[in-house]
Amino acid sequence: MLKTDILVINPGSTSSKIGIYRDGAFIIEEAVSHDPNEIIALGTVIGQLEYRKKLIEELLKKHDYDMNRLKAIVGRGGLIPSLKCGGYIVEEKLKNELRNPDIPQHAANLGGLIANEIAAEFGIPSYIYDSPGGAELNDVAKVSGVDGIERLGLYHVLNARAMARNYAEQQEKKYSDMKLIVCHMGGGITVTAHEGGTIIDGSSYDEGTMSPERPGGVQLIAWTKLCFSGEYTEEEVQKLISGKGGMYSYIGKTDLRQILKDIEAGDEKAELVFKAMAYQTSKEIAAMSVPLKGNPEAIILTGGMARSDELCALIEEYAGHVGKIVRMPGEDELGALAKGAERMLNGEEEALLYEKK
Repeated sequence: MLKTDILVINPGSTSSKIGIYRDGAFIIEEAVSHDPNEIIALGTVIGQLEYRKKLIEELLKKHDYDMNRLKAIVGRGGLIPSLKCGGYIVEEKLKNELRNPDIPQHAANLGGLIANEIAAEFGIPSYIYDSPGGAELNDVAKVSGVDGIERLGLYHVLNARAMARNYAEQQEKKYSDMKLIVCHMGGGITVTAHEGGTIIDGSSYDEGTMSPERPGGVQLIAWTKLCFSGEYTEEEVQKLISGKGGMYSYIGKTDLRQILKDIEAGDEKAELVFKAMAYQTSKEIAAMSVPLKGNPEAIILTGGMARSDELCALIEEYAGHVGKIVRMPGEDELGALAKGAERMLNGEEEALLYEKK
């Protein structure tokens, strides 16, 4: 079993989180916030690579950490469509695709690249694990309704599968033997159907439920009119899709705690939009019973908003008939990355090689 350390790297849009994992626990766990002006000045996501790598190395130096103890480095997977669930070795083909400007641009694309650059200095392997594009939709599920546009399946794969595994362990069952629905509720909300140890379908933030900052599946006729109205630039439309849509577009707020306080103070519009989000989320949960062909063994509510008694109660009221509701609030992305790398190093799980489709 593993006797040396794993460096875990999780780049986010406004921060980078790192950890050193040893013997089943983190001996170092740090997060560094990034100055938005510095990030903007770097231009593209790939332009941030050296900046973020240097900050990570400085964090480890601050802890006086001996990098020679590392056995592997794992980074958050990028938004490459059509990956499988699980882990990939970071090599030339994967690096080229992570740098591809045609894939969705997100800081997660840097995880594998930073891991590989540092790992190369020490002659150790680098991985990504449970990429947001790591769902395994079948050909039927990929059909969008418009020829030439394929459903990509971009979800909160890392935390969804981690919570599904944790739940299976609690039940003393194998994750691969269970049928589960996992609803991750954060700034965006995704709902995924799990069977056979993988994600077979899901509802993403741009096709399913609205969330605090994303609109979900807006009716196409109205959306088309908005896009061609001349009132919005392409950049402004993109911000509506991610950042200024959803609850923010109605009430100018995304923090659920503050929104609930406003509702308690009598804000009727905030209450209506909050109920609508719970209603839409519940519809997506019910929809995910279809790919499972029957009742799931559990519906797991996770992410930061799963801490809300009010939200979870509404979802149970609307979707409780679909299956047992289980709350597993928060997320453990660093831990999920570390455990995935550990399984690959110990031969418990195959490390895949990327082949572009």
